[in-house]
Amino acid sequence: MKIINTPENRIAILQYLEQVNEDIFIDEFVIPLFRSQGYYLFRINDHGPGEHGKDLIFYKHVPVFYDNEYIVVQAKAEKITTVNVNQASEQIKRALKISFLPKSGGGELQPHYAIFINARTHTNDGDYEFQKLIKNIPHIKILSQENVCEIIMRTGICPETLKSKLSISEDTALSEEDRKVYNTILDSNPSEIDKLLDHRLKFIKEHLGSLTKSVIIDYIFDRWQMDRSWSGTVKPMQWFDRYFDFFTEKHSEYLLEIFQELTSSTPSFEALPYTISVVKKITPELLQPIEKEFIKYCGQRVLSYPKKHSDILIEKLREYSKAKITKSTDLKELIELILDVYEAQQHHKDNKKKLEERLYFKLYPEE
Repeated sequence: MKIINTPENRIAILQYLEQVNEDIFIDEFVIPLFRSQGYYLFRINDHGPGEHGKDLIFYKHVPVFYDNEYIVVQAKAEKITTVNVNQASEQIKRALKISFLPKSGGGELQPHYAIFINARTHTNDGDYEFQKLIKNIPHIKILSQENVCEIIMRTGICPETLKSKLSISEDTALSEEDRKVYNTILDSNPSEIDKLLDHRLKFIKEHLGSLTKSVIIDYIFDRWQMDRSWSGTVKPMQWFDRYFDFFTEKHSEYLLEIFQELTSSTPSFEALPYTISVVKKITPELLQPIEKEFIKYCGQRVLSYPKKHSDILIEKLREYSKAKITKSTDLKELIELILDVYEAQQHHKDNKKKLEERLYFKLYPEE
């Protein structure tokens, strides 16, 4: 998973680091961090005189060395200032210098690196002095609160209690089902994609994330644009109908193309049942981002021939009007005029021609 880089997320992480105690910091961050890098926990030392500055010892087998690499870690939850920086530097230097006993057998083991990890901040003067005190020892690294915050942002390693407060990017938190769908679509094998959309997707769609669903709608639309022939329209409309609940306001502009297919003088007759079904499922909320274009298109269709399936389009317009979503007085008046024109046409009213002229000049004022 990836934590989104926002000020709110950083504040939440810093608040956690300011409040966490040393033991919890070790359990919830330090140990998981090193495990994620392939290290095993060798030993945790109790705090006390014999500790020699070693809170934890990690190891990892390095094949090219034919040996293990050992890292000692001094984990702290204490602000570093010029008052305590000498003590901190002595502890980490001693941790690197002092050998430790193996789990079994004779001899002693020597650390390869020492890392000082602090949940709290270092003052500017304290940090500068710390760096000066260890400058001749390249195998010591210092990580203060801002470094820990960056690691959490980059790796997502943190306790669930903190994670629940953060904004997470879905694209790096894909489920197994999401990954299968992504890989199938990105491989661009039409026969495999057809199998996915025709069969497999029906059984896993409830487990997909919103981003994956959005990608599916984008793919179907793109596939349709590459082949707008009668036969090329069938599968996309069938899929739009089957996975209509994947549509969001982001896809609203696609709906105009579907309306055009519905009211075309030469629609795909094989796809028509699916096209009608898709249009009937369109909600006022999905139309809101394109309300101006949608309302104008309804007006144009009322004035155009042939008028086949215009009744379905006008019903959508009525639904949109009843939802009272539009705030524009001009658009409200235009909707009312379009519905009046349609009503006059249906019942051959005497004022039909006059209403049609009014609508024409509303739609094409420049003429």
